[in-house]
Amino acid sequence: MTGLYAIARQPPPAGTGRLPRTAPRPTGLLLFWVCFFPMTAVARDNPRAIEVFEKTVRPLLVKHCYECHGPESGAGESELRLDSLAGILKGGKSGPAVVPGKPGSSLLMHAINHDPTVTAMPPEKRLSRAQIATLARWVAIKPPWPVAGRAAKPRRPRVAESGITDADRRFWAFQTPRAPQLPQVQNQAWVRNPVDPFLLSRLEAQGLAPAEPADRRTLIRRATFDLHGLPPTPDQVHRFLNDQSPDAFERVVERLLNSPRYGEKWGRHWLDVARYSDSNGMDDNIAFADAWRYRDYVISVFNQDTPYDQFVRDQVAGDLLTTWNAPRRSDAVVATTFLMLGQKQPSADDPVKQQLDIVDEQLDTLTRAFLAMTVACARCHDHKFDPYSQRDYYALAGILRSTTSMLSFRVDAKFNVTALTNPADNAVVSRLEQQMDRHDDVLVNGNKLDMTAELRKSHTDEVNAAYEKMSAIPTAMAVEDGAVADMPVLLRGNHLTPADLVARGVPRILAGSRSFSVAAGASGRRELAAWLVSPDNPLTARVMVNRIWQWHMGTGIVASVDNFGRLGQRPQNPELLDWLAIRFVESGWSIKAMHRLIMCSSAYRMSSRENQAARQVDPENRLLWRMPSRRLQAEELRDSLLAVSGQLDNTMGGRTLPIRNHKIMSGSEISKCNAVHQQPRRTIYLPVIRSGLHEFLTTFDFPDPSVPAGRRHATTVAPQALYMMNAPLIDTSAQRVARLLMKSAGTGIDDRVRAAYALLLARQAAPVDVSQWKRFIDRRMQLAAATGLQPDAAELEAWESLVRVLFSSNTFIYVQ
Repeated sequence: MTGLYAIARQPPPAGTGRLPRTAPRPTGLLLFWVCFFPMTAVARDNPRAIEVFEKTVRPLLVKHCYECHGPESGAGESELRLDSLAGILKGGKSGPAVVPGKPGSSLLMHAINHDPTVTAMPPEKRLSRAQIATLARWVAIKPPWPVAGRAAKPRRPRVAESGITDADRRFWAFQTPRAPQLPQVQNQAWVRNPVDPFLLSRLEAQGLAPAEPADRRTLIRRATFDLHGLPPTPDQVHRFLNDQSPDAFERVVERLLNSPRYGEKWGRHWLDVARYSDSNGMDDNIAFADAWRYRDYVISVFNQDTPYDQFVRDQVAGDLLTTWNAPRRSDAVVATTFLMLGQKQPSADDPVKQQLDIVDEQLDTLTRAFLAMTVACARCHDHKFDPYSQRDYYALAGILRSTTSMLSFRVDAKFNVTALTNPADNAVVSRLEQQMDRHDDVLVNGNKLDMTAELRKSHTDEVNAAYEKMSAIPTAMAVEDGAVADMPVLLRGNHLTPADLVARGVPRILAGSRSFSVAAGASGRRELAAWLVSPDNPLTARVMVNRIWQWHMGTGIVASVDNFGRLGQRPQNPELLDWLAIRFVESGWSIKAMHRLIMCSSAYRMSSRENQAARQVDPENRLLWRMPSRRLQAEELRDSLLAVSGQLDNTMGGRTLPIRNHKIMSGSEISKCNAVHQQPRRTIYLPVIRSGLHEFLTTFDFPDPSVPAGRRHATTVAPQALYMMNAPLIDTSAQRVARLLMKSAGTGIDDRVRAAYALLLARQAAPVDVSQWKRFIDRRMQLAAATGLQPDAAELEAWESLVRVLFSSNTFIYVQ
């Protein structure tokens, strides 16, 4: 009976004790009650009444109510417990569940009758007429209950704890990082910083040498795309080429890190991991109108170089780590949107499974993002490959189940919302949520046969009014502590077959030397957040430096960046991984410090030129004997086209989703959201719609926003080439660049070609390039003139064609 009193309402007015209009007539077991016990107060203490209660009433409560309101539900869903008379008479958030002797005034009876004025319980299927009659008669005779006041806990099977072997403990990922000695190398002149010996020693062991340094034009283009996701301007290239100081490149890196463009590029990396989207996806593609706050928060975290350990803690438990008057309260609450963003089923017939599926999605994302482990595989059975048992899974799941993500669990459930201003506004938001949820529940789950068009409009108006009032208060999709309780192990993952309880905690293989304990009355999120970045945790720092390395060098030291388990790949250079992880923590968990370290190494400055001898020994470049080239990601490509053509709007932040919160998005509304992509804003600020991604994003391998994606894949398919030839963005950008060249690069073809190469490719045009393009321009203008175009139009068309070819070139689309 999940969420029986999740909505606020006044009990029905006291009447004569008759059943409501929708209740069934007394039949079956009710007649037995009437014949056997007269309606007197004495019946409450009658031993035979207690006997009949145990045989007929308590089994109904156990079967249909105890999962959410029973002895193992903590405070009970919506603070309602139905396993004692005291709990029933106290009731939940809306008051007593039963008025003794008055079924017609009892919320419990209205709920089990599926009265449209309250939440129907059980939500998936109404009780039979005989069962309702049994409960009605029990309430009518002033409910008898055994003196003990509480049902005996059912005996549940105990799930044995699987053992952890010495081989499990020796697995590399579960070992605490240890600072290695810097390797000895022969080519000391190549070493710029401590990163280099780790790579060079392995190359020398194979008789290989690293590639020569990249030229300066290649290097500044690589660095600018890596940190900004944009091409360098001709002026930036020119200044770097003319800077002959020994630390010229270091100053370029520092300039790039201090620009707000840095957070936009690296924030997008993290949004891939956090499976960011502006809608829920699935059958009901519900709008996440507040998700943009999390996106802007992540960009700010990178720009401010917020320590990564704080970033982790805030995303797991930010609401618990600050108070209302704390200066960083808003950011900390918004950070917990991390747990809310994933696909969640808001329309389910089974409310318990609905809640557990949400917990599973959160657990899977959390363990993949921070630990690169697939702990969620242990939901139904012990992990087949890694030392995670079902008990480990439900220890973590208990923490997340004790956390509120949804207002209720039923068909058309709503996501939890928190005000970002003050407690008074938050109380207003709570009342509006209840108003919205109550009337929306009637519209979705009420008796539609008895609902007139006028009544339906009235409920709809109330829902819309609540949303309108709420829009005036800054809010975030955020979690908060809910009904706190440990979880049982669910046999085969089925909530209908629970086994013994598991104390909330973390996987034993990762627990470390300190015992994990949860404060009384707390969910455990605060403790989980602290444990993730504790010295005992061998994974969190390793996982993040591996991600940073991959986003710079093309491949992670552990290539399977989201899976450090046995099915993942082993680290190619474990000593380097450990050294970077330790350095990361020693730097104060500074991500920018890792950029400086990696980018200022000789390894980062290598060219991407081929070496046949090296390729014979290491065809996959796993030893990193050259810098791998990479294709621009979807956002980089779009933003580059806008930037070089002078269209890019660098306005930061803000909401761009044109749909109200919680709205189920139709095809036309998805199209409306994707139309926002016509704006010249950076792509990170444009809506990401699950089940309806913009075609440009899907064409250029944008990752599935439903799951964490630490690594993007790059395909080469025909639609990409067709887009670069025919898309409206290409047409507009090519025309604008052509006009710019004709206006500012003089009248000579030579100068214009050189200017085009500098602007679009960040390199010089070779003499052969200039001569060939001259012939092309002359011939193209002749053909255009032959079609009747005026000379100015023919010239513009010729230069547009040149720009379009350069847009499609590998030099533009790839970073070397």
